[in-house]
Amino acid sequence: MKKYFFLFALVFSCTSGSLENQEKLCIEMLNIGQGLAFLIKGKNCNFLYDTGTPSSGIDTMLQNRGIKTLCTVFLSHRHNDHAGGMPVLEEMEKNGKIRINRVLYGDEMSRGDTIADFLPWTVRVLFEEGAMRISDSQNSFLFMADLEAQHEKSILELEPLLSATALQVGHHGSRTSSSWEFLAQIQPKIALISAGRNNSYGHPHPETLAKLRIVLPDTTQIFRTDLEGSVVVEWVYKAGIWKR
Repeated sequence: MKKYFFLFALVFSCTSGSLENQEKLCIEMLNIGQGLAFLIKGKNCNFLYDTGTPSSGIDTMLQNRGIKTLCTVFLSHRHNDHAGGMPVLEEMEKNGKIRINRVLYGDEMSRGDTIADFLPWTVRVLFEEGAMRISDSQNSFLFMADLEAQHEKSILELEPLLSATALQVGHHGSRTSSSWEFLAQIQPKIALISAGRNNSYGHPHPETLAKLRIVLPDTTQIFRTDLEGSVVVEWVYKAGIWKR
């Protein structure tokens, strides 16, 4: 049975028809093995946050989803498991299978830079190593790429009031990320972890999972690609975020 969890209480007078007419984002954590790739689909934009490895199958996944254009490819950092699929996308573009409007690299961006792909949502860079937050003023989704505890500390020093409804758990759920201080401040309601099945790193680490189970209000809201495959989250503007 699918699990639904409304993170901002929907007004009961809202009908399904009224929600259908509202702005939506579809955020999919792609099952690309030991790596990271999120496909974010808005009304006028398909956005890719990281690409996985060269052998992750990102080309097939995009084709199977009918993606012909990417308005932005955002590469959090240049590690192979996050940016290694970029040459595959470039080959797709060369062969006319996809169009990529622009490529952004986290290490070439600055804290506070904004991306206007999903208006009226705001997309803001929080940290040079690729941390990114999408917000509609009611809910937010925080992408942490491979950032670890020392980076989390720096982010909280710069953003002492930072919070997030949904969290991409840093560094595939490693022990060196998701510190108590960070999770206690962020207070996520949904946690998403991208990790390869039976990976040699032991991701996600049991200690990280234990912390998430304490911090999250509902422990069923931890979603993992190694257990579930690709995970789709739907976000209705100023209404709520839930797993589809």
